Amino acid sequence: MGRTKATLRVRNAYDVERAAQGLIPPSEVRAIEVEAIVDTGATYVCLPRAEIERLGLRFQENRPIRTANGRAVRRVFAGAEVELLGRSFPMNVMENDEETPPLIGFLLLEALDLVVDSKAERVTTNPEHDGKWVLDCFRLAP
Repeated sequence: MGRTKATLRVRNAYDVERAAQGLIPPSEVRAIEVEAIVDTGATYVCLPRAEIERLGLRFQENRPIRTANGRAVRRVFAGAEVELLGRSFPMNVMENDEETPPLIGFLLLEALDLVVDSKAERVTTNPEHDGKWVLDCFRLAP
């Protein structure tokens, strides 16, 4: 099997709100579109520094992480609105190191009720919910 990739659209959520209030024209909302690798072992949506700077996201904190190469510290930024398959969700994003491509972690998949079809190498809506967007607020033990 190969790698599952998907196209992400990320916008500055503060710009989106300011545009909705009529404070800036919609054309001034900072946004990017990137092809990202779906990595269900990753937690966050991870973007390169240049893309985070282009979006103008606000630094929130340094976060210790574990990677395949060992422990590291990565910067987390607030104020992103991330869209995948026509569904969007406001969330924090993590800065990647320069060698790592954009990643889609499990938090976005959970928030948007999407699943990975690894055989077809694509992200799709959750078949358990018949194409509807259902958010699980809690899970019941079997």
